[in-house]
Amino acid sequence: MSRRPARHYDLIVIGGGASGSLVASGAVDQGLSVALVEEWKLGGTCLNAGCDPTKAMVRTAEVLHLARTASRFGIAVPEARLEWEALRTRVDDLIDEIRGGDGPVNVRAQGIDLYELHGRFLSENEVLAGDSLLTGDRILIATGQTARVPSVNGLEQTGYLTNVDAVALDELPESLVIIGGGVVAVEFAQMFSRYGAEVTIVGTQEHVLPKEDEDLSAELTRILRDEGITLQMRSRATSVRRSPDGQVILTCSREDGTPIDLVADEVLVATGRVPNIAGLDLDVAGVRFGERGILVDAQMRTNVPHIFAVGDVTGIYPFTHVADYQARIALHNVVNEDGPMKADYRVVPWVTFSDPELARVGLTEAEARAGGYSVVTSTVPFAEMTRAMTSDQREGLVKLVVDRATHQVLGGHILGAGAGELIGEIAIVMQYRLPVSALSDTIHPYPTMSEAIFKAAHDLMQSALAGTSPVNVG
Repeated sequence: MSRRPARHYDLIVIGGGASGSLVASGAVDQGLSVALVEEWKLGGTCLNAGCDPTKAMVRTAEVLHLARTASRFGIAVPEARLEWEALRTRVDDLIDEIRGGDGPVNVRAQGIDLYELHGRFLSENEVLAGDSLLTGDRILIATGQTARVPSVNGLEQTGYLTNVDAVALDELPESLVIIGGGVVAVEFAQMFSRYGAEVTIVGTQEHVLPKEDEDLSAELTRILRDEGITLQMRSRATSVRRSPDGQVILTCSREDGTPIDLVADEVLVATGRVPNIAGLDLDVAGVRFGERGILVDAQMRTNVPHIFAVGDVTGIYPFTHVADYQARIALHNVVNEDGPMKADYRVVPWVTFSDPELARVGLTEAEARAGGYSVVTSTVPFAEMTRAMTSDQREGLVKLVVDRATHQVLGGHILGAGAGELIGEIAIVMQYRLPVSALSDTIHPYPTMSEAIFKAAHDLMQSALAGTSPVNVG
């Protein structure tokens, strides 16, 4: 294969998702010559098939659910139905709006050389993009993750959906089986169920979102069941085939070994994600990686000092907001030789956009106890809050996990309406190592959902922590 003459850059970025694009734009603004290599779509998974389109679809499902249950507010809605094509158009228009027009044109207008091709290493300073040879003083990898496909007999032959496929379906399936019980499984299950599909989740644990605090994951599991979603928990998918009429037959094994067949139009795989590093030839560049992703230090450098990695490909808290945080650290360290910035993941909030939302920051109660802390907790149901009553958003609870000795918040967990917006208050208290009394001493407006956070903190100060003073840890 003939190659074009090599072009040299101060920085080569492989991956045009949120984090890669941020570093490329910031570097060119600082006067560096930059090449951006992206073989799929600019904006990556989050913009094109993840966070942004799915949250738009979640919102549609919420509005549809509100319309169908409007009688509880004294409103009569004769009929509420989903128009799939209209939804698809709205999502496409929204992606274009967030992108801000033509992505490739915008990138090139910034002075970035864009290669819409597959990139791979030829050496620690050389990247081959298609048949174009690029050399760079510094290289940044931001190729994200891709869906993990479970080992289920017949799955590859039968065919399956991933989250990328599910947001681009031409037609709404009448029934859907989802393998997995994590974030993607929960969001898509509730969304498609509210659209009108019969949905079944197959999960290996007792509750959905098993990595979350058990009190909240158990409550969300109940809520999903009450909405009519079938949860086949403590079960494992073993094989899949298609019936003569084209339906999928998924065979599962329950915990006691009992088999069960689940029949649906489609099967959605939601069993996690893996680093998107196939075909990068990292070994040629000498870059170390593991099962979770590319290994980086706190400066976002790999073991090869001039090669950086950011975002989901590192396997460190695979969220867009963390990728953005890492990208800003990497950008600083790419541009500045002195005074490196370092990542600190002590306080990282995240949200599952179910309805109600589930938000978290810090340790669960079980994790805190396993870590040797003397733990006190406080739980307040939203059903006790006036705002929850007036808006009829009574589902869920707030839970605080606090260190008895220091009074510092070790973890905050919220299942409720607007939980993703509420969690920031707890995150700030944790970031600045304030005692839990900072939450109870602050005046909260009435009537709001945030009063549940105040009450959880106040209850601790009036009971488990009453009469005690925090130990100074710094």
